[in-house]
Amino acid sequence: MKVIGISSSGRKNSYSTRLIQDIFSEVEGETELIRLAGKQINGCLGCLQCAKDNICVQQDDFQEVLQRVMDADALVFAGPNYYNSLNALGLAFWERTFCLRHQDRFLLAGKLAVAIGLDRTEKGAAYSHIEKMMKSNKMAIVDSISNPGNYQCYDCGFGHECIAGNVYARQGLCTKECAETNRPLEYNEDKEAVKKVKAIGKELNAILQARK
Repeated sequence: MKVIGISSSGRKNSYSTRLIQDIFSEVEGETELIRLAGKQINGCLGCLQCAKDNICVQQDDFQEVLQRVMDADALVFAGPNYYNSLNALGLAFWERTFCLRHQDRFLLAGKLAVAIGLDRTEKGAAYSHIEKMMKSNKMAIVDSISNPGNYQCYDCGFGHECIAGNVYARQGLCTKECAETNRPLEYNEDKEAVKKVKAIGKELNAILQARK
């Protein structure tokens, strides 16, 4: 049994990959992590050339990534919320799955799936879009989860005095020391969050073992 994890985050050590890896830690079988960062995945052209054979005519990295997903027994997809939407890499990937649903066919139907949205709010825009696309493709969603992910306004160097950012929204204008003292828990520090993610991995593994 094989599980593919896809992170659409642009960050090298992203929370998207950390959550995927914690799910992997509970899976008995082959796992593979694919980072979309650095890959060329264009958006859908709406050309409808895929309608005749369910194959996208665009030649880019999507074809290779899709083949790995098709060959796997389960997909764990994690993506961040950028400006109140799933980020562009994630959107492009899911747009392109349009080619898989023509002529009464849903080529991802029944494939086990886990949706992970890195959102400030529970069931935010990233979470909702990933889950929606999995449902649209008739995938068998094991579970879905939201996590705040990276608090970038605490790391940019200006967050403590910027009225446009999340530090101000949470605390008002303050010193760097005050901002750091009141910084929200990171994922790895949040034992309950880690426990919840690993429980999803355990559930996914149980279903995979039952399908052998």
